[in-house]
This record gives sequence, structure tokens and C-alpha cells, in this order.
Amino acid sequence: MSERIRTRVRSGIAALCVALIMPWAGNAQETEDALPSVEEVNAHLDKLYRSASAESKMTMTIKRDERERELSVQGFSQGEERGLFVITSPAREAGTATLRTSEGLWNYAPRADRLMRVPSGMLSEDWMGSHLTNDDLVRETSYEDDFEVELAWGERDGERVLTATMVPREGAPVTYSKIEYALDAREWTPIEAVYFDGEEAVRTITFSDVREVDGRPIPHRVEVRPADAPGEFTRMVYEELQFDVPIDDAIFTQQGMRRQARQYRDKS
Repeated sequence: MSERIRTRVRSGIAALCVALIMPWAGNAQETEDALPSVEEVNAHLDKLYRSASAESKMTMTIKRDERERELSVQGFSQGEERGLFVITSPAREAGTATLRTSEGLWNYAPRADRLMRVPSGMLSEDWMGSHLTNDDLVRETSYEDDFEVELAWGERDGERVLTATMVPREGAPVTYSKIEYALDAREWTPIEAVYFDGEEAVRTITFSDVREVDGRPIPHRVEVRPADAPGEFTRMVYEELQFDVPIDDAIFTQQGMRRQARQYRDKS
């Protein structure tokens, strides 16, 4: 069964973790043979993951070239276009921030009090030295009207799973040639996503530690592993996550980002 997917990826801290989940997530009861439709999945997605705002605290562990570093990150999002990430520790990086709005993506370096817009040519570059890219933070349109999806029942580690193979529509502005998801058969929460360039897998994202947040099943641990660097990874673990919380509009401005970032810089 191949159908068109219409899904929108949110900004804010969701882009770091929840957005990686959101293309395929929902809440359903497994049936013996019948496959759910894309429309059913999207309906559950809208119900469970659409929120006016979100706020979270998370720990990001990055391992590259045998070196491992850990960042604490506070994130805010509002609607589908506004997001702010601020590194709160370690002290040498506290206050470093990224702002996303409908106008683009900016990085803030607190030591130099320097604000830099991220040009489109740098969207494929890594974010804060992790295995996520700037494009991962801004790819709101990547899952909207851009993919054909084929669903099937499968098996993983002896457990039944729902698989979703996502192939870009012709002309879609999508980096990957294919994305293969494995989802929990009952809850439709993601277990694994494999990203392809041509026929070659280039990165794998695993999702675990599913907990309820306001009645929504959210994986609290997400790990990204590049295929070309065995042993390297970026791991994101939520400590706190809240949906539909009041957030001041002003923090999603360049001045607001500076103020928010300086709070953590001054504490370090």
C-alpha cells in the first residue's frame, strides 16, 4: 500500500528529538492483518503531537573521534516555526544558542556576543558538533507532501512491528533517497529509523525509554549513529518535557535569544 504523507515537523526542542519521532507516531491497537492507513496515522499524530508550545531540558552526549562530550540543553518551541535551543552546561559552552524562526536559523556565540545567520549552504553542516545537522532543525517541509509511503507488517527481535518505507516524491526537496521506519505494532511509536543515500544506509536513529507526557507516548532516549563512523554517536536524553506551556513570544527574537543565553552565561 503506497499513500501520500502529509506531516509537519515542528521546531524548537522538538526538532532535536520529538521531530525525529513525529513523521511516524500515534496511538493504535494492533489488528491481526489489516494495515492502518496513512490518514489514520496522521490523525493520531495530530492528536498526540501537535502542541501550541513545548519546553524541555535534555542531556546530549556526543562521541566523535574517540572523544566524548556532554551538553545540557534547554529548548523552547512555539507553533511550527519558532524554536530556541540554549546550551546550559558545561560552563565553557554555556549560553551558546540557536534560534529558528520563519525567517531562518541563527547561532549565537556569547563570548564574542556574536550573532550569525546560518546560510542555506551550511544546512548540511553538523549542529554543535553532533551527528545532527542544521537541516534537522529547519526541515519543516521535508515531511509535508514530499513522501510516498508503503506500510507493511514485519518482525524485529521476535516482536511484530509496523514498517514504513518513505520514498521522496519526484522533485521533493529531500536530502535522503529513502527512510525506513520500524514502529511498535500497538502504539505506533518509533523503534528505529534508517536513512539512505541511494541504496546505502548512511545513518540510523534508535528510539527507546518511552514514557507518557500529558498522555502522549514519547521516547525519552534518541540515539543517532552514522554508518561511516562506527563507534560514533549522538545520544539525546530528556530530563524534562512539557507541552502547551506558556512561553513569552519575545524569546524568539534575536534580542530575546541574547537575553536568554546570557542568563546561562552569567551563571557559569
